[in-house]
Amino acid sequence: MNALRYIFRHIFLPIFFSALLLLPPESYGQLRIDIHQGTFRPIRLGITDIEHKGFSANRAKIVRNIIESDLRGSGLIRIIDRDSFLYKKLSLDMVPNFSSFRIAGADAILSLYLHKSKGLFRATLQIWDIRLQRPLTREDLDSSSVRVLSHKISDTIYHRLTGERGYFNSRILYVSEVLRGKRLWKRLSIMDYDGANRRFLTKRRRAIVLNPRFSSDGRRAIYTALTKNSSSIRLIDLSRGNRETVLQLGEGLVYAARFAPNGKSIIYAQSLSGNSEIFTYDLSSGRRRRLTINRAIDTSPSFSPEGDYISFVSDRSGKPQIYTMTRRGGNVQRVSFSAGSFSTPVWSPRGDKIAFTRQLYGRFAVGVMDIDGANMRILSEGFRVEGPSWSPNGRVLVFFKKDRTPKGARIGRSRLVTVDVTGRFLRELRTPHNAYDPNWSYADQ
Repeated sequence: MNALRYIFRHIFLPIFFSALLLLPPESYGQLRIDIHQGTFRPIRLGITDIEHKGFSANRAKIVRNIIESDLRGSGLIRIIDRDSFLYKKLSLDMVPNFSSFRIAGADAILSLYLHKSKGLFRATLQIWDIRLQRPLTREDLDSSSVRVLSHKISDTIYHRLTGERGYFNSRILYVSEVLRGKRLWKRLSIMDYDGANRRFLTKRRRAIVLNPRFSSDGRRAIYTALTKNSSSIRLIDLSRGNRETVLQLGEGLVYAARFAPNGKSIIYAQSLSGNSEIFTYDLSSGRRRRLTINRAIDTSPSFSPEGDYISFVSDRSGKPQIYTMTRRGGNVQRVSFSAGSFSTPVWSPRGDKIAFTRQLYGRFAVGVMDIDGANMRILSEGFRVEGPSWSPNGRVLVFFKKDRTPKGARIGRSRLVTVDVTGRFLRELRTPHNAYDPNWSYADQ
C-alpha cells in the first residue's frame, strides 16, 4: 500500500537559457539578446505593411496578428508600433530608409509578401539589419493552412534574429478536466501551442486519463488510462485518425510512459507486488526489459535526447530524489540532493538540463538543474505547480498550476503556464476547462 500511495501522490495526482542566446559575434551583427546583471533588452522588430495577391486582406490581417502574438509571447522580440514609422510600406525589392527606421527604434525590419498558388498559401519574407544596413535573410515558405504558415513565418523570424530554432509551429497534449454534475471527467486533449485548434482525443467517461506524451515526431501519443481496478497504457496514432491500441504489458499498475527518442520503444513504470520498477517495451516485438531491481519505488523515467541515458525518481535514499542511469539500467547515479521530494524529471531536448517538480514544506515548485544536479534553479512555485515539459527547442517550459479549491466548490482552477528557463516571461495558455500534465512537440505538418 505504501507503493500505491506514493504512485497516486507523486504520479497520478501531480501529474534558455543555460546561457541565454549566446550568439557568436559574427552571426547576426548587432542583433542579439543582452542580459547583464538582471537587465534585459529584447530585439526590436518593425513589421511593415504586408503585401498580398490572391490572398484576402482578412487573411493577411490574421497572419500579422499571429506573427505578432508569437514573437511578443516569446519575450525576446518586441514589435514596434507601426505608427512610429515614417515609411510603412516596404516591398521585397526596395532597400529601406535605414535612418528613419533607426529613429523609430528598430533593430530589424520585416517585409512580407503573401499569395496563393497551386492550392497552397505562400509567403516570401525579407529581414533587414538596420544598424548594419544589410539583409539578414530572404526566404520562401508555404502551407495548406494560414495558421501553420503564420507560425512558420514566426519560426523563421525567431531563428534569424536569435540564432535559435523557433517553437511556434508546435502542439501541446494535455489532460482536460470537466465537471459534469457530480462527476469529474478527465479527457485527453490537444491544441496548437497558442491554444488554437483545441479538440478532445478520447471520449470514454469511466477511465481517468493521465501522463499524455508525444513521440518525438509528433505523430503518435501514449497515455495512462486509469479505472477503479486497473490501469493500461494506450497508444494513439495521431496521423491515422487517432487509432488507439492498448499495449500488453502484463499484470500490475502501469503508468508514467514515454517514448524513446527513436520512437521504437517506450519506457514506463510498473508496480509489481506493491513495488514500482522501470521497464522498456519494444513496440514491434512486444519484448519487455526490466531496468531497475530495487526494494525502493522507481518511477517517472525520461530518456536523454540521444537515448543513451535515463533520468528517473527513486526513494532509495529515503525520500524521492532524481537519479540517472544508462539505457540498460547500469551506472545509477543520484543527481538531486536538495531538501524536499522530487518528481516528474524530464530531460531537455538540448541534453544539458533536467526539469523537475519539487515539493517542500507543503508547496510545489517547477525548476531546472544541470544533468549532474548542479545549478538548480526554481522557476515557479505555489500551492500546486508541477508537471513540466520542454518546448521542442529546449528554451521554454510548460507546466500546470492549480489553485486551492474555494470553499463550497468541488474543484480548484488549474491552467497551463509557460516560462523560459531564466524564470522570465510567465504566460498563461487559456483553455476552456481545467488543464493538467502538458506535453509539447513540434507539429506533424
